[in-house]
Amino acid sequence: MLTGLGAGALLAGLAFAGALVDGFGGGGPGLVLGVCLVAGSLLAAALVVPERVRIVLPMPPLAYAVAAAVAGLIGDPGQVSGGVGLAAAAGRWLSEGFVAMATATLLVVALAVVRATSTRAR
Repeated sequence: MLTGLGAGALLAGLAFAGALVDGFGGGGPGLVLGVCLVAGSLLAAALVVPERVRIVLPMPPLAYAVAAAVAGLIGDPGQVSGGVGLAAAAGRWLSEGFVAMATATLLVVALAVVRATSTRAR
């Protein structure tokens, strides 16, 4: 079982790995980052101590925001020219990852509910 910090590190590590693959593959954040985010979110929610599963709930969007910036800055540096260019590119990266963030968050909520009801039944 993982602590809340361990679950966050697991989720962030997988998201960062996906960001590096997408970033060095070119084009900024993409499918690999999304899959790594969902997988990391499910693993973190499944392996965290049952009393701390609620800590994992806000993590997927936060991890995606940081990982998407990393992937975008590595894979799509031409889009970022100055503050306005960075803001526009970051907005695009975040909006493209909405489905991955929403999927990961909803799966974490579902897993948290299942774990909460199964631990109360014991």
